[in-house]
Amino acid sequence: MRLWTIQPYSVYQQLRRNGYFFCNPQQSENLQSSDFVTAYDWMIVKMKAKIGQPPEGVTTPLWGWYRINYENRHPDFRHQRDYDDEVCLELDIPANQVLLSDFESWHFVLNDWYKSPATDDQTWTQLDHWFDALPPSQQQQIKRQSWQSIFDITPRTGDWTKNGDTVQACFWSINANQVQKIWRLRKGQRMQILT
Repeated sequence: MRLWTIQPYSVYQQLRRNGYFFCNPQQSENLQSSDFVTAYDWMIVKMKAKIGQPPEGVTTPLWGWYRINYENRHPDFRHQRDYDDEVCLELDIPANQVLLSDFESWHFVLNDWYKSPATDDQTWTQLDHWFDALPPSQQQQIKRQSWQSIFDITPRTGDWTKNGDTVQACFWSINANQVQKIWRLRKGQRMQILT
């Protein structure tokens, strides 16, 4: 399965030095926020159920891209900059080692929101009122069940039915032999292809 991940240049250096890379939660900017920790923990449970336990010493997934604008292609480097000196790694990882999810829908998990299955205004209003009337404990259960729909990556278009246009990938680690191509992107410099 062809994927892309944007990482600091230091990750490329570690891959060259050690032959592998996995997330160090203490160095992850996203995990410094307690809001993200809850969502990540939920995703970790789903990963373990779908693709199995992480390798020894690995506790946190890596994130990448499987589909952008309904195509299996790398991010647009003109708009995607996370670090002053970064690499975009094109990876080939077996499908049974990856958990795919709809990126837009993932925000329901990040924000701890109920993901309504509504496909029109009237149904959305009805379901919103229904959900708000539930006891808090039942809301939590229903909300978590609603998040399962983020794993449906079937491409669909429409105001209410848009799905699968941007698909993210979660995986436990990167081995150097999975790297197919590397782009280096430095602030104020032209993109450079390393392999």
